[in-house]
Amino acid sequence: MQQLSMTDAFMLVAENERQTLQMGSLSILAPVADGKAQLTRQVLRDLVAARIHLAPALRRKLVRVPLGLDHPYWVEDGNLDIDYHVRDLALTAPGSNRQLAEKVSQIVSQPLDHSRPLWELHLIEGLEGGRVAVLFKLHHASVDGVSALNLHETFFDQAPTGRELVPATPPLAGERVPSEWAMLGRGLASLPGQPVRALHGGLRSLPYLDQLMPFRVTPGVGTASRATRRLARLLLVGGEGMVLEGESLRVPETMFDQAITPHRRFAFTRVPLNDAKRIKQHFGVTLNDVVVATMAGAVRQWLLELEELPEDPLVALVPVSVRTEDDDDAGNRVEVMLVPVPTDEESAGRRVSRTHEALRSAKERHRAVPASAMLGASHVMMPALFVGASRAATLIAGLSGASANLIISNVPGPPEPIYIAGSPVEALYPVGGIVEGFGFTTIVFSYAGGLDLGFVVDRDSRADPWRLAAAFERSQRELLALTRRRKARSSRRPVGSAEQ
Repeated sequence: MQQLSMTDAFMLVAENERQTLQMGSLSILAPVADGKAQLTRQVLRDLVAARIHLAPALRRKLVRVPLGLDHPYWVEDGNLDIDYHVRDLALTAPGSNRQLAEKVSQIVSQPLDHSRPLWELHLIEGLEGGRVAVLFKLHHASVDGVSALNLHETFFDQAPTGRELVPATPPLAGERVPSEWAMLGRGLASLPGQPVRALHGGLRSLPYLDQLMPFRVTPGVGTASRATRRLARLLLVGGEGMVLEGESLRVPETMFDQAITPHRRFAFTRVPLNDAKRIKQHFGVTLNDVVVATMAGAVRQWLLELEELPEDPLVALVPVSVRTEDDDDAGNRVEVMLVPVPTDEESAGRRVSRTHEALRSAKERHRAVPASAMLGASHVMMPALFVGASRAATLIAGLSGASANLIISNVPGPPEPIYIAGSPVEALYPVGGIVEGFGFTTIVFSYAGGLDLGFVVDRDSRADPWRLAAAFERSQRELLALTRRRKARSSRRPVGSAEQ
């Protein structure tokens, strides 16, 4: 058995009747070539059965500790029912992108069965042009964005002919699931050490909790952490990490500040990666800077159309992976940054420079957090109190308004084309979720020469995610035009002249 980390456990206890922390990916497969067979559920099911031994995260299920005395555990499911997890459906004609997005939003919004491994694989047929799609649905307690894409490698190939597989040795047998009495005993045995670990963890992490998950998004933590830092600077001048100042961001009110429902709306688009790289090179910034700046321009256009643009810049939550190269476990290895995005800036070029500066400053604050604080934060809340405290924080977040206006996550994907059972994947769209206190979510996968974006809003929101997708396309074209304008000016200058 493997115990969930505090962050993974938070992804479970923060759920309620309106909020489910599930995520997914939508692979659009090219139409079958002449002489090739269409992907079917049986083919997909057999593919999963042949490779499931390569993905431990897909074979494990939850075992909870009675009374919430300790965090839950993962145990390998000895009765894994692949036929339950692999499903199929068909869209009615004409099978448009909007029909597909509507069906995907419905599927991802439906809660997973927590008595089984937390994933589903849906084959969706009937798309326009003879295409099919594969929706991979996962729970955030078991994966983050990076580990979710790593899991995809189980079923994806780099060639249409597939690949040679490492056989399962020994054959999968599962684990014996402990009884509730055994889990109760395990929880009771852990109680004496919890206060000691919490005290030790709190001493190391309290000054930094407002920079660490899940406390980063918990109301009231920022005030306590800033006060602790001020005290530490007085008592421990020059102490480790005490240069961390942090930025008290004002989150402006927007049209998204409303209680969420259990239902979502999803839209997607694909833009050229080379265009984003050209913008990156032109401005001398990072690709992530370009993505965030492009999103700032898109959100600005979108809210101007709705006559809802605040005067102050919106605030984005930007996840940061802290996964190491040798960390092959699933679960969540992610922290977050809160970053002002220049939606108040009319100039596209200045939006890039302001975004670059905001992200640079946020990264410096993130790097100022010592590793000991990250480790200590995982013990600062005793598991016996964790469930009640987390649910109270979730409720407060919903009542106290926005913690941030949007979530922007940029996850590197496969650089070369991939295949599922021999079928080429044309696009790989991320499907995120939304939580109380945040307006909407945008996730970006880079894949095979494109940036594949997924946009999710609450179903009852007045916002149309398809309009945001179109605005992102326009925003990238606007930035790309700046690079061409500069090149044209340079080509007109006489030889030996200097640009003023």
